[in-house]
Amino acid sequence: MAPADSWREPDRRFVVSGPASPRDQRDLMGRPFFALARRPRFEPVHYRSRQIDVIIRASADEGMATIWDADVLLWLAGQIVEALNHGRWVSRHIRFTPWQLFQDLGWADGAHQYRRLHGALASLETTRVATSLRTPHDWPAQSFAWISDMRMSRTEGVSLTLPIWFMEGVCDRSRVLTLDPAYFQLASGLERWLYRLARRHAGRQKAGWTFDVADLHARSGSLTPLRNFMIDIGTTVRRQSIPGYDFWLVSGGKPGVLRTVPTGRSTVPGENHVDPTVASDADYTVGAGAELPLLQVQKPAEPFDSKAEISPVTYITNIITYYVGDFGLFAPLPAARLGYAKKAREAVADRGAGVP
Repeated sequence: MAPADSWREPDRRFVVSGPASPRDQRDLMGRPFFALARRPRFEPVHYRSRQIDVIIRASADEGMATIWDADVLLWLAGQIVEALNHGRWVSRHIRFTPWQLFQDLGWADGAHQYRRLHGALASLETTRVATSLRTPHDWPAQSFAWISDMRMSRTEGVSLTLPIWFMEGVCDRSRVLTLDPAYFQLASGLERWLYRLARRHAGRQKAGWTFDVADLHARSGSLTPLRNFMIDIGTTVRRQSIPGYDFWLVSGGKPGVLRTVPTGRSTVPGENHVDPTVASDADYTVGAGAELPLLQVQKPAEPFDSKAEISPVTYITNIITYYVGDFGLFAPLPAARLGYAKKAREAVADRGAGVP
């Protein structure tokens, strides 16, 4: 049996034995699989886009797994990919010692980090996921917990079992992307989510990618009202703290458009080829507008009141007009490339091309 399929063998355990770079799955990046706030979330996530359903439910005790808890899954994915890259046998039944995870993720070894790991594992085990992603259209959505059969002891370390859905994505290495190590230093859940979104869609493309902010709000699963979400986006753009990517807000729609382009600051190896053609199942909605680099965002210090006015967002008014084609890709006027949208549509139909 090939190493990529060896995890299907039952009752054998993959023991983590060395360092590995964390990996992320394309399918998890840019969809609301994890809570973005540190405070416990108990309200379910219900997301639907292009016949893809994502439903996340939390337990009454632990709350929904957060994007910080997901670091454990990213680390495990990296361990599995590293083993496959060296032709080693893998399994969805895994055992590891916490100090190896602490070392690879940059966690300080100590009692606090053990509590953090125990809390993350508990949330991952009690969060229930149901999704039709990677499921035939006439099949029911797959339902699972992020981990199961979890045990943690001083002598044996941590043992757990990953769901089949997760393993299928990890063992298909075309679905896996490396992450910038600086990602794990991001303190904001929104910044982490935007990095993963940009890594998946913009990749290394010089033209970058463009997203409708209202669509981002839905895709994030955030409980923050849209107007406050827009302000949070503006604050993130002003900071420009997301590794490997620059972000701009774009006018011309309500509430606006977010554009991201890769920079030369990323330390991620470029082992994944990026195809500039838009995938037919990519989730995007882009409105026409002018690109406005963000100068300052004033966020109200008071708690949000739906009846109150939001402080204005201040922009630099150095406007560069763009034409938005059928695929939402920007091209300067008047040199918009005639027939580009038609060629892109044909490429999608012929090749089913996608981007990370």
